[in-house]
Amino acid sequence: MPRNVRPPLGRLAVLTCTSVLTCTSVLAVTGCGGGDESGTPKPSADAGLISITRACGGLFDEAIAKEAREPKGPSEVYPVRTPSTGRVTEALREESARRSAPEDLCTLTDKADGEELLAITVAWSPQSPPSVRSVRYTATVGPEDAGRLLVACEIGGGGTESDGGRSLEFAMRDHFTVSDHSHAKLLIASAKKITSRLDCREAPAYPDPEDVAPPPDPGLR
Repeated sequence: MPRNVRPPLGRLAVLTCTSVLTCTSVLAVTGCGGGDESGTPKPSADAGLISITRACGGLFDEAIAKEAREPKGPSEVYPVRTPSTGRVTEALREESARRSAPEDLCTLTDKADGEELLAITVAWSPQSPPSVRSVRYTATVGPEDAGRLLVACEIGGGGTESDGGRSLEFAMRDHFTVSDHSHAKLLIASAKKITSRLDCREAPAYPDPEDVAPPPDPGLR
């Protein structure tokens, strides 16, 4: 008959540790996209800090990153895990998305479970840009509403005001307090990623960020 083999104490410790790590990993993945009861997405337990230029899928160029770091901003940020661009566009194609809460595109904090630094969202809107344009950027005041970009984009059968709109509204919260020019660059870059996958009936004509929000005077920062 086979004997009951009892592993040595050292091996037992390794096996127990492996089991705990596995459990921790599962919990981290479960908590990445779920958020809490308020709907606020939570950082991944193992995401760690990254440089600003790597944040939001590389949306921050060096000029924006420099603004974010000055005068006392962080050089590294903690990315909250959000759905991929593909997942977001899939969700936006659903009819229910025209009446649902905004989709998170990028959220950054100063540390795990820390203070929000920046967030970019997208949602369908019943509004439309002026008839002669397919994109409208609006500069706003305050970190909780730091900028908005309205992009005309009809998909599928085409939306109307009665079924939820035919434009996408990209919005930003910014506690870095970077310039309005940087807001325009980040929102336009985010919108291009989404609309390129949505196959809008007519491709949006995006303006140059400098035309809607000139760069700040270097001497003012």
